[in-house]
Amino acid sequence: MLHISVFLSFLIVCEVNGARFVPKWKKQACEIPASQNEHSHYVCTDDGELKCLPGWIGDLCDVPICKSGCDPIQGYCNRPGECVCKLGYYGDRCNKCIPLPGCQHGFCRDSFECKCREGWSGVFCSDPVCGKECHPSRGYCDVPGDCKCRLGWSGKSCQQCQVLPGCQHGYCEKPLECKCYSGYTGLLCQIPLCSKTCHPQRGYCRKPGECRCKVGWWGKNCELCYPYPGCVNGDCRRPWECNCKEGWGGMLCDEELTYCKDNPDICENGARCISMTKDDGNYRCLCREGSYGRNCEYTDVYFTTTIKTPTTTAKRAYITSNLTLSHGFPPPITMLEDLDKLALNVSSTTAYPATNGSDKLNISTTLSTTSIKTTTTSEQSITTDETTSPTTDNLSENETF
Repeated sequence: MLHISVFLSFLIVCEVNGARFVPKWKKQACEIPASQNEHSHYVCTDDGELKCLPGWIGDLCDVPICKSGCDPIQGYCNRPGECVCKLGYYGDRCNKCIPLPGCQHGFCRDSFECKCREGWSGVFCSDPVCGKECHPSRGYCDVPGDCKCRLGWSGKSCQQCQVLPGCQHGYCEKPLECKCYSGYTGLLCQIPLCSKTCHPQRGYCRKPGECRCKVGWWGKNCELCYPYPGCVNGDCRRPWECNCKEGWGGMLCDEELTYCKDNPDICENGARCISMTKDDGNYRCLCREGSYGRNCEYTDVYFTTTIKTPTTTAKRAYITSNLTLSHGFPPPITMLEDLDKLALNVSSTTAYPATNGSDKLNISTTLSTTSIKTTTTSEQSITTDETTSPTTDNLSENETF
């Protein structure tokens, strides 16, 4: 608050019986020698009256007369013709106020004041007043009467939420949300939901409920593949295949396979004949277990000889068995095994006297397709040499296969 003091000087002159009365203190002012009052702004008349110099007023002529028009409240002067502005005012006559520093869209009537112009508010009149319908928290404005929406909101009054940028087939219940409409899925609701029966890998869709097939597939649900172009008697499990049906061959399954039909006895020992293309050798025999060869003409036959004795005191015995087989079988087999670790495999038994004459050896012989197994509980070494064919003609009545 500014306190303004106004000093007024009054000159009191009294007249008594027609004579003019001059106060004593004014007479005393004139009695001071001029040398001692060199800064005074008056002169004394012959009758002892003070007379102010030009530009000065007051009882003692100590008040300067300011510049014409200088505001008496907002300005002052230290010498005549001057106009010095007080704090908060400016101008030639100190008739202009200085607004509050930072005031943007306002004015002042008093010093350091900021009165806002229409459409602006705030301490510094920097906040525009938005439209009446603009939401106070969801909207803002750069100029008065405008309404711009903050991130996540839209509409004339910023009352509506804004979907996530890029949302294609969705809506929002809160800002930057993307809830999909029926028939769509995905982060941006950009993926249509195909028909429920459409194959997930072979089919696709561009709108909900449809089913379009990828290249190489066809059918209502894209469950069928296209075979290789020109495939005659074949089908496919994947696109562009040509898997021939039985009895047909070739790149396009156009070559009829009749070799097995024309040569029914080409495969032996009950093997199955499969006709093939000329490039693959015309045919192939699927051999049964125990036979081999291109036409399954070879058969594997092995003997298992088991030697038993009632004695249980012996720990170990070794047997060497040489077998010579007919019909193109492999060369003779020689096997030496730890007999007390082998399992017994008895089919028929023939009794033979032991070498020491006191015990009997029981020998049983069976056909096996695995290996030759021989066991004994007697401490003796026995060597047997047998030459036989894979028939039962060479066996005694007590030995069978």
